[in-house]
Amino acid sequence: MHSLNIAKLHNYGASVEKRPLLKRLLWMGGRWGTYLLPIVLAIGFIELRVPAALAFPYNQKIGNTIIYAEEPIRPSIGPILDRADKLLGRSTIDIPNVSRQVVLTSGGWRWQLLALNMRGVVALRRPFSNVLIFNRSDIAADRVTNGAALGGTRTLSGTIAHETTHMLVARHFGEWRALLLPSWKQEGYADYIAQETSVDPRDEGRIRAIDAHAGVLVYYEGRRRVAAELTRNGGSVDALMAP
Repeated sequence: MHSLNIAKLHNYGASVEKRPLLKRLLWMGGRWGTYLLPIVLAIGFIELRVPAALAFPYNQKIGNTIIYAEEPIRPSIGPILDRADKLLGRSTIDIPNVSRQVVLTSGGWRWQLLALNMRGVVALRRPFSNVLIFNRSDIAADRVTNGAALGGTRTLSGTIAHETTHMLVARHFGEWRALLLPSWKQEGYADYIAQETSVDPRDEGRIRAIDAHAGVLVYYEGRRRVAAELTRNGGSVDALMAP
């Protein structure tokens, strides 16, 4: 689940509306823009790099993974990370023991602050960083959810693999190219590696009946489309992600 809305990214583009966000603050705000700039930078630093600044009560380092959590970190986090890494090993662009920050929330104020306009997702990865942020996480049950009755729950281990895959794609192809990939490639490949989607096949018909364009269907359909494409091209991720 990508953390950046591509449509909004395209809205930031000459005239006042098309200036970069920080320049717009300075241009429109005059001296107020100058006052706002340090605040924006500080928030951005916390959002992108330092989840520890939000006073997570628990943290633990396992290998190159740093875990921040709102609840005690159970011993079962080890097998969860092991399963995630085993799934990632299926990818030809995997980087064993890659450095990452896994931020486990309870869906409360820390999640609200970190997720911003993506609060309804199960998890997200911050672009240009190794920070992976998860909604309502349950280590003991190996589960993470956004609370939706349909298409809202995944395994925590699979979701760690999914979000790490986004990070690996960005490192292999570059952040901007990764951000501009079609959604079916972005999310379909991440779900292909995770070997799961949020959609139980038994619920597909119900979801389509409610909303034929539901976002979770992008993942569901993308995974199948990616699998077919990789079978066709001999398993080449470079060919899959080619324009």
